Amino acid sequence: MKAFIFLGAPGAGKGTAAARIAEKTNARHVSTGAMLRGILENGASRDPAVKSRMNKGELVPDSMLIDMIGELFKSADSDATLIFDGFPRTVPQAEALEKLAAEHSVEIVKAVSIEVPEEIILKRLGGRQVCPACGAVFHVKTLPSKKEGICDTCGAALVVRNDDTPEAIKNRLVVHAEKTAPLVGWYEKAGKLARADGSGSADDAVEKIMAVM
Repeated sequence: MKAFIFLGAPGAGKGTAAARIAEKTNARHVSTGAMLRGILENGASRDPAVKSRMNKGELVPDSMLIDMIGELFKSADSDATLIFDGFPRTVPQAEALEKLAAEHSVEIVKAVSIEVPEEIILKRLGGRQVCPACGAVFHVKTLPSKKEGICDTCGAALVVRNDDTPEAIKNRLVVHAEKTAPLVGWYEKAGKLARADGSGSADDAVEKIMAVM
């Protein structure tokens, strides 16, 4: 089993790129954020603090994420290729992932840092809409759905995530700078880092990311 890590600030396009590349290559897009939201929606997590932290754009406990990834490794096919979007977000998580990967014979091939200027990120997050049913991502200006407010893929009504409010966006960027940005240096030191410009269109970003994978 092989795995790729997509790094980048909130709004850098990790999820959109991962989904498109997974579709092109038959890889599996692994969004820990979507997995966590699914757990909360299904009532599997009874800890109100977890939901509160997610809504504020804060990180959830590492133990919860590591348990989820461990179960994923157990259930995935041995020849699968996984693209992680949103995990790891801290150096301790990256260290835990490496250990978990070794236990399950998973090769962490590369971490791709998707780099986008902050002013573009703020514009992207300010107009983002997501589908609560299938997880598709849209933007009111740069990637609008064909029918306003309706998902192109499954027809569900699009929503604005709780962590895409102005207050949460600001907090997410602060958390990223403090805890997630150091991952770039960590993976660079490990010899697994690649960089890709994600400031253009989604198609352009996908092309540049695939070129360095």
